[in-house]
Amino acid sequence: MCEEMPNNICRSLGAGRILSKPRPGSCDFNHTVSRVLELENSMLNHVFGQHLVIDIVVKALRGHFYRGHPSKALAMSFHGWPGGGKNYVSQFITNSLYAKGSRSRFVHFFAGKLHFPLQEQADIYRLHLQDWIRGNVSQCYWSTFIFDEVDKMPRGVLDAVKPFIDHHDHIDGVEYRHAIFIFLSNTGGNTITKRHLELWQSGKRREDFELRDFEDLIRKGAFNEAGGFHKSEAIESNLIDHYVPFLPLEEKHVRLCVIEEFKKRG
Repeated sequence: MCEEMPNNICRSLGAGRILSKPRPGSCDFNHTVSRVLELENSMLNHVFGQHLVIDIVVKALRGHFYRGHPSKALAMSFHGWPGGGKNYVSQFITNSLYAKGSRSRFVHFFAGKLHFPLQEQADIYRLHLQDWIRGNVSQCYWSTFIFDEVDKMPRGVLDAVKPFIDHHDHIDGVEYRHAIFIFLSNTGGNTITKRHLELWQSGKRREDFELRDFEDLIRKGAFNEAGGFHKSEAIESNLIDHYVPFLPLEEKHVRLCVIEEFKKRG
């Protein structure tokens, strides 16, 4: 199939291989209680101004892994302005769950403008993306797929993931319900900021903001705004488990981020 694809797609996505049924250990993967607790502590100490994000992500992972046999893959959609920490948090997740972190061969990262640049190629991207997911989950049921710049993807590309995040025990003998799909988008940034201001003006403290203050606004925005989720089957079928709002950072949060970066550099 790759011979028929544009070169940049073949180089970026490759082709998955179907192997025998995998086990978590063979996937460089660790989802024990201690690892999720470690993730929570790490985020509390290093992710600033995003109490909703920490709460939602930790509860989502804990619920997904500890229910024994999840009914579907975990799908989380991160929304907010650039610089709010969406990529940063996704790295915390992979670094906690995989021995090699985001460098693990079982963590797959896609950038909207790089991997899916042309609207007229959307059908080809969609088919090849399905091949890639199918082949790699065949190797590791506990694979993680991260899609950045969802708002810059051609419409229809992400319909490719719909079968894999739906409620299926297996598809053609492969279980997708252990996998994780994370979508990063600037969609909803303006809406989140506007809602943030409204809540603040009403006298509600930032620390008291709740997911229900934002979730429905984000879902509607992702479905209706241009980009990879525009009129998507995944949203229409209610297959995104968590819409995660990244609030705009205040000056004190930015200051803490700068201090943290200086600490990293010694």
